[in-house]
Amino acid sequence: MTTIVLPTKNEEKSIDKTISLIKKLYDCRIVVVDAHSSDKTVEIAREKGVEVIYDHGKGKGDALITAFNHVNDDVVYVDVDMTYPLEKIPKFIEALESYDMVIGQREEFEKRALPKALYLGDKISRALFKILYGKPLDNLSGFRALSKEAIKKMNLKEEGFGIETEMTAKAVRLGLRTKNIPIKYHPRLGKAKFRPVADGLIVLKTMLKYRFKP
Repeated sequence: MTTIVLPTKNEEKSIDKTISLIKKLYDCRIVVVDAHSSDKTVEIAREKGVEVIYDHGKGKGDALITAFNHVNDDVVYVDVDMTYPLEKIPKFIEALESYDMVIGQREEFEKRALPKALYLGDKISRALFKILYGKPLDNLSGFRALSKEAIKKMNLKEEGFGIETEMTAKAVRLGLRTKNIPIKYHPRLGKAKFRPVADGLIVLKTMLKYRFKP
C-alpha cells in the first residue's frame, strides 16, 4: 500500500488544487501533515475528505518524520505549492516495485520557477553532493517515493530543510536502490518558506555530516 503525504504550512492557495489533481490521478490514502497553519489549509483539506495530522512545528523534516511514523506504508510525498508535476505520481508508485527511493530529478526549470540566486545555490548543492557521494542526485527535490523498509533503514533525524539531503546521503551510504525520474519544476503558488542563507547552511551542514555517518 502506498500513501500520499502532503506536508503543509499556510498553503490555502494550492492545497485544494493539489488534492483534487491527486485524486484524479490515483485512488489512494492521502495524509496532510500540517505545521499548525494559521490560514484555511486544514479546513480546505478536511473539506476535500483527506486525513489531517499535525507535526510539532519544527520544520519540514519534522513534518515528514511525523507522517512516516504515522502511516507505516510506502510513501510518495510532494510539496503542495504546485511546483512539481503531480501527474507523474503513478510512475513514482510503479517504480517503488523495483527501487527503494525514487527522486523527482529537477532537470528543467520554468521561467521564474526559482530566483537566480536560488538556482545557482541549487546547482552548487548538487555539484557538491556529487563530489562528496559520487552520485548525480537531486538532494533538494521535494518530490519523492520511499518504501517503508527504506524509511526504517534511514532512521531520519533532520527536522528542517536538511531532511531531503539526509535521505539522499543515507540512500547512497546504505546502498539503497535509487531511481531518478526527470521532471520539470514550475513556479510556486503562495509564499516560499526556504530561507536562502540559513537553510542553505543547514543543507551544507547535513551533507557534510552524513558523508561519514550513515
